[in-house]
Amino acid sequence: MKKLLIFFVFINSISVSVHSQTQRRFSVKEVKNDLEFLRNTLESANFNLYAYTKKEVFDSVYKKIETSIKDSLTSLQVNRLFLPYVALSKMGHCQMDYPWNEYFGNYLNHGGTVFPLNLCLSQGRIFIKDNFSNDAQIDIGDELISLNEKPIKKVIEGIYSFVSGESEYFKNSLMESMTFARLFWFFYDKCDVFNIIIKKKDGREIKLQIPAISGWAFEGKLGQQNPMRNVHRDFKFIKDIAYVYPGAFMNPSNEYFSQKTFDTKVFVHFLDSCFTVIHKKNSKYLIIDLRDNPGGMSSFSAPLITYFATKAFDPAVKVTYKTSQVTKDGLKNINDSLLSAVDLKLKNDLLSHDNGSFFEQISIDKYFPQNDSLRFKGKVYILVNRFTYSEAITTSALIQDYQFGIIIGEMTPNAATMYASSQQFKLPNTQLNIQYPRAFLERKNTKASLIAVIPDYQIEDNSLTDKDEILNYTIELIDKKK
Repeated sequence: MKKLLIFFVFINSISVSVHSQTQRRFSVKEVKNDLEFLRNTLESANFNLYAYTKKEVFDSVYKKIETSIKDSLTSLQVNRLFLPYVALSKMGHCQMDYPWNEYFGNYLNHGGTVFPLNLCLSQGRIFIKDNFSNDAQIDIGDELISLNEKPIKKVIEGIYSFVSGESEYFKNSLMESMTFARLFWFFYDKCDVFNIIIKKKDGREIKLQIPAISGWAFEGKLGQQNPMRNVHRDFKFIKDIAYVYPGAFMNPSNEYFSQKTFDTKVFVHFLDSCFTVIHKKNSKYLIIDLRDNPGGMSSFSAPLITYFATKAFDPAVKVTYKTSQVTKDGLKNINDSLLSAVDLKLKNDLLSHDNGSFFEQISIDKYFPQNDSLRFKGKVYILVNRFTYSEAITTSALIQDYQFGIIIGEMTPNAATMYASSQQFKLPNTQLNIQYPRAFLERKNTKASLIAVIPDYQIEDNSLTDKDEILNYTIELIDKKK
């Protein structure tokens, strides 16, 4: 199914200015101070910064970065320099913001160009999903073999060091969602002409030289080819099957972890409206679509589950938190009235514990099924794919572990047991955003805790077709059961 992930939501709903900007340069001292602040703050705030990469490796990379800083740098240059250090964490919730403000607000507005092909990364191979060049020899589904005299796999491997994630599968999903063209510009800078080798479906290899395309033209064509869908919540009936697309389990906001992010009132009203109609129509089948879902918070996902849960449930069996001064500073200005009872207790626990201490959130409130006519008692089907992230992963795992519904689609990009519950801080001089996990979440099903959510029915979401393979399969499965 051809589509475009709304990557802005996943990277914390950054507000992107489209006005031209003059790139300020930061002095050597300012850049080095930010680097030191980055290292010290990540070490103190991240639940376990060295879980996947030894401290010695971090220290070695830190030294290389520090010694390379010999002149003033722009924010973009600092971003490129620091991101590999953050990505050493190999945690999906430990990230540095990509320079989307620079890309949209400065580079494109000054005539910036990009690679004219949109790519799909699937099972170790790279395919052309969209051809925005004028070369008619390139077809959707052709395999890209090399780029600028380098095997495309080597190019991709070079980008891996800038992408935070637990596995190549996870990193590939992020790269595809953010698009190769944007990432190539970020990591390799502007290129006017691209020499490529493509493999046709009949096995022939063709060498081509294709010019770059205007960045704004690329963005316009991308928007036309792949309608954006996951910012908005959706509810409809497909024949007699109720279909709910809940969107992100948070409110999109221009500022990550803002007051608005936590307010569940509008979301719960949306759920009430959906299940009121479902009850009136006496539907027997329900599809909850968690594909392309960037995640969010259990204070959003848990109320959704209560509408079809068959028994009381915990959002997680065990959650261990680490508190720090940067975590406390980020929580102090959050309005308590916007928090659920669980989130309010967590905030108070994080504020009251000593910096650097760990504590287990043992008394997570249980959630109970709806006790009125709105509780859905029919068959529930949950759709997931390789772009289902974070809280959407833990939600699908919970539903699978409690047997509240049938999971259909692709394996999720990482496990439901993960370093998560993310928060942010800014570097003092460049003001670049850094996200870090302050908790370790463990899945209820401990046997499956270290692997991704494996659907009960595994169906590939083919990015090279206009068909919705997963949804179509689900509808056919339901029709057979009627």
